Amino acid sequence: MPANNHIELVEKAMRILEVLADVEDPLDLKDLTARVGMVKSSVYRILYTLRELGYVEQHGRGSYRLTGRVSSLARRASAQPGLIEVARPYLTAARDALNEAAWLAQWRGGRVVLVDVVEAPHKLRLSLGIGDSCPLHASSLGKAVAAFLRPETLAVALGTDPLPRFTERTITERAQLLRELARVRAGGFAINEEETIDGAVLVGAPVLDSTGEVTAAVSLGSPMARCTTPKREEMIELVRHTGGAISQRLAELGYRRG
Repeated sequence: MPANNHIELVEKAMRILEVLADVEDPLDLKDLTARVGMVKSSVYRILYTLRELGYVEQHGRGSYRLTGRVSSLARRASAQPGLIEVARPYLTAARDALNEAAWLAQWRGGRVVLVDVVEAPHKLRLSLGIGDSCPLHASSLGKAVAAFLRPETLAVALGTDPLPRFTERTITERAQLLRELARVRAGGFAINEEETIDGAVLVGAPVLDSTGEVTAAVSLGSPMARCTTPKREEMIELVRHTGGAISQRLAELGYRRG
């Protein structure tokens, strides 16, 4: 962990909370200090602050235990549905409307990672694996996210190495990619037409969190053999609607990108 991002005081406070959470009876200051392996004065100051905030209460003359406010935080966190849970009904509806597979990918640690899929019933179908990374410069999911990242974030994510080529249609020039991402922002959707898989077309749209930051993307895909011009237009309209509907639901829930 980078030293400039690591806040030691926060780590110490969390260690105290974890120790208190592991015991049923209140702990006195001496016992708690021994368990967390910290200086007694530091433990006391942290306990004082946690007590002022309502997360710790003093029991008796010198013993401490957690309050119900801590468990309330846990209940609130577990009660809020996650991205996959929120998105799944919309993916299913899109799959049923188009009769083609629908995918969800999340922006995680500088990568676009496939996290859910609702498969199509066809024998001939696209197969992508959960946990796969979606190239920012080539996939519809990747481009749908990349287009809405802050420029400095995008630059770091793309790195300085040459953009890998997957097919003859893959965009490998950065200037061309930036023009493509501008088009994605303007239209609200990204197209991957045989850029990663020969014979496949996929259309993606961004998913925004409650603050308006891009947190994920959805896509629909079809083999070229089934993708007529009317169907392509339907895919674009449907994926934009799906991404927008998920974004709206996340905003209603107050969901924020982790």
